[in-house]
Amino acid sequence: MLKCNFCGKECERVFRVALAGEYDRLSVAHPVKYACLECHLKRNRELNERFGVDLPTTEEQLIGH
Repeated sequence: MLKCNFCGKECERVFRVALAGEYDRLSVAHPVKYACLECHLKRNRELNERFGVDLPTTEEQLIGH
C-alpha cells in the first residue's frame, strides 16, 4: 500500500503533478509529495484556478473510465 502525503490515507495508487503552466516542481528542489485520488483532484482544481491550466478534476477525466 502507498500513502497519501496530504491526508495520510493508504491507497493502491498515488498521483503527482510536477508541471502545469507556471507550476514547476521539477526545477526546484523540494520534498516530493504524492496524493490519493481525492487529494489529487482537489489539488488539480486549486492549480487550475491559481495557474489558469486545465488539469483533470474528475476521476473519469483522469483515468478515462
